[in-house]
Amino acid sequence: MGQTDKGGEPYFLHCKRVADAVSGGERAVAYLHDVVEKGPGWTLDRLRDEGFTPAVIEAVDALTRRRDETDDAFVARALKNELARPVKVADLKDNLAQAEKTGIDPSKYREGLRLASQICGKPIRLG
Repeated sequence: MGQTDKGGEPYFLHCKRVADAVSGGERAVAYLHDVVEKGPGWTLDRLRDEGFTPAVIEAVDALTRRRDETDDAFVARALKNELARPVKVADLKDNLAQAEKTGIDPSKYREGLRLASQICGKPIRLG
């Protein structure tokens, strides 16, 4: 509660922008994509206890960074999960836009999108 994003806005707005960029079953994953990393008291077990499907939990797990995981390894692992893939791309796009808007170095998001394009085998459009 009370968390803010790179631009100082409520963090929920980042999750909403990511959810607005995907469709169908991907939306639940988009809203939850950072909950294990950033939500106090949230774990994959808690998501299970709250009734989320195994597919959603696996996608959230794929979108949860591991300790000491490099940016490239994290992106590559997240993109292996079919349900997580469009969410990760939308997350990278939104983070890139927010970084550019606030003057934060956007290079890791650009690199993540370049890697995603390579892994997905197609160009990823920005904007």
